[in-house]
Amino acid sequence: MAPFGSAQRWVPPTKASKPEEMPTAQPQPSPFGTSQRWQPPKAAPAQQAPSSPFGTAQRWQPSKPAIPAQDDTPAEPALKPAPKQPKKPKKRKRDSDVMPDPAQDEATPKKHKAVLSKFEKVSRKVKEQPQQPPEEQESKPDVVLRDLQPLPQPAPVPEPAFEPTFSVLPNWLSQPITVESSKRVPFDQLGVEASFVKKLARHGYSEALAVQSALLPMLQPGYKQHLGDICVSARTGSGKTMAYLLPIAEALKDRTTPVLSAVIVVPTRQLVDQALQVAEELCAGTKIKLGTAVGNVPFATEQKQLVKMRAQYDPKRAASLHEKAKQQWTTGFVENRGLVDDLMTLPADHVPRYDSGVDILICTPGRLVEHIESTTGFLLRSIRWLVIDEADQLLNQNFQGWSTVLMDALHGETPEDFMDAQERLRKERKLSGRGPALPPSTAQHITKVILSATMEKDLTKLGALKLKRPKFVHVQDEQEHPLAATEGDSFDLPTTLTEFAVPVSDGHKKPLYLLYLLLNTVFQTSNGDEHKEASDKESGEDSSEDSSDDPEDSEESSDGSSSDGGDSETEEKPITKPSIAKHKNRVLIFTKSNENASRLSHLVSVLEPSFKEYLQTMTPSSTAKQSKKLLKAFSSGSVKILIASDAASRGLDISGITHVVNYDIPPSATSYVHRVGRTARAGKSGEAWTLVTKSEAAWFWKQLAKGNNIRRGGKTVARVQWKERSVEYNRRRTYEAALAELQEAVAGTDG
Repeated sequence: MAPFGSAQRWVPPTKASKPEEMPTAQPQPSPFGTSQRWQPPKAAPAQQAPSSPFGTAQRWQPSKPAIPAQDDTPAEPALKPAPKQPKKPKKRKRDSDVMPDPAQDEATPKKHKAVLSKFEKVSRKVKEQPQQPPEEQESKPDVVLRDLQPLPQPAPVPEPAFEPTFSVLPNWLSQPITVESSKRVPFDQLGVEASFVKKLARHGYSEALAVQSALLPMLQPGYKQHLGDICVSARTGSGKTMAYLLPIAEALKDRTTPVLSAVIVVPTRQLVDQALQVAEELCAGTKIKLGTAVGNVPFATEQKQLVKMRAQYDPKRAASLHEKAKQQWTTGFVENRGLVDDLMTLPADHVPRYDSGVDILICTPGRLVEHIESTTGFLLRSIRWLVIDEADQLLNQNFQGWSTVLMDALHGETPEDFMDAQERLRKERKLSGRGPALPPSTAQHITKVILSATMEKDLTKLGALKLKRPKFVHVQDEQEHPLAATEGDSFDLPTTLTEFAVPVSDGHKKPLYLLYLLLNTVFQTSNGDEHKEASDKESGEDSSEDSSDDPEDSEESSDGSSSDGGDSETEEKPITKPSIAKHKNRVLIFTKSNENASRLSHLVSVLEPSFKEYLQTMTPSSTAKQSKKLLKAFSSGSVKILIASDAASRGLDISGITHVVNYDIPPSATSYVHRVGRTARAGKSGEAWTLVTKSEAAWFWKQLAKGNNIRRGGKTVARVQWKERSVEYNRRRTYEAALAELQEAVAGTDG
């Protein structure tokens, strides 16, 4: 029993079929008397709510207060609160004219009423909108329906061509001084002295070529002189050697005492001989002394030629040198051994004094480094000109680190033992700080001239030369674009050069193709015209479009050739044996090695005995006298055919070469440019022929014939197709015999 009366906890009613039959709660006796707790009045039965799929449980509703009953009247039992009736939606002002249908509200689920009410609102809005007149409906633009195709876009706005305002190269290299290759100027208009003009006229030079007309004013004293270094890029045969030797010879013509003033560095001994020949022609009649330093001359002989020693009276310095020599002998560490040895041969109180024996030194880089490091008294403190010819090859190979050694000797301080009085006094005052300071050295600035047909643009390599205020001079054709537009290396070929390429199948009969070329093109005879007219010449452009088919074309051309050389003897007339003694043409044939040059010379002599008297071979192993004698014979015309390795392709200037043959394909575009540049020099015409095998055809046509880095002045490489039957006509057996003889000779040499 609860302490506060007989109130009972409300118990939810059980499910009943009808509201009238629901059980009522019975009153319980209260401990406080018969008075009963107030009970809410019975609620009127309400309409049954629609059944819910979740059962008949109803939400609890609070009861309403009622008037308490009399004490004697039994209290009515408490009834279960009636279920809450669903709320009717509030009527809005605009919806007041539409009365809801009670029956429809009862039948429609509550969750659908919101959707239906929105639909009714939209329907009413559509009905309330006034209808537009037909004129306004027709005035509206028609809607264009499109498929999934892309929408049409406006025309693109053309963008201006990209013109970079920057360059990875410095201004002096990216913006060169361009000179047209066709430019010609008389020497007397360039300020050349009359004596040298007459001397040049005697050798057949009346006008300066393009590179000479640009370089001479920059090296000669005057208002056009450039007080800095000069880099020159000009094709082979353009007269670069004369361009730098002529100003040097003019400046030194009045000198009576030899002082080493100019050093010319070239990569090969052949180029040393060639530059020496030009220098001798220019310096004839003057007291200028020329000297060379190459590897095939005894080192001691060159030392005596380059440095002259004489005794000078200087007791104080002589005592100092003797004391230093005594200490060195005591410790066993001898410095400047050559100086000590020379000191012992002099009279008392005398010291050795070293003077230069030459004014102009032409040398190779390796031998120059040896003289700098080992020749006592060989100093470069009086150098005014440093010329580096064929700079691309020298910088790429860098013999014995020659550039570093040379720059240190040029710009470094003179060793103390070899200082003159002025240098020694300047150093003493600088160290002691006493006495008035002497004026700086009056040594003139060293002018460096860097030349090449394929100028190197690697700043790392050019930086090793320590150039000062450099300028770049580029010789090009009129129709070419300026060199500044290209950042990579580019090569120029003479416009008077004509190039040909001959497919030679797999190359096992290449000597026969070479012989056919010599007989029918270089030393052409009367019946050789028929063979040349029969050859099928095609432009290099057409051939390069299908470079992979070139080897197949050469193979197809040999399908009709007879397998037996005897059959072809009855079909065609033999070629008349030529006599090349009267021919003015001269041909230079390049191979990839000295061994190939020797073997090819042997084969050609056996296949065509009439060529043996006029054929010679030049390799780097030849001595200086042999090379000089051979080049002189080739220049005079007593030798018509010269076979050489790649070493001879650099800078050789031999007048009268009409044909160049690449028997072995060059390894790079640079090598190709230097090979074919031996002909068509100084405005003369020339031809270059290349024998191409099937494995080399694709690279040759794409890189050399059609490459963008070689400019030919609008010309192309022509392909010449020869039938194999005509090439090996009446020579197959002779060729096989020559190969067997060569094999025996090689085997005998190896044994």
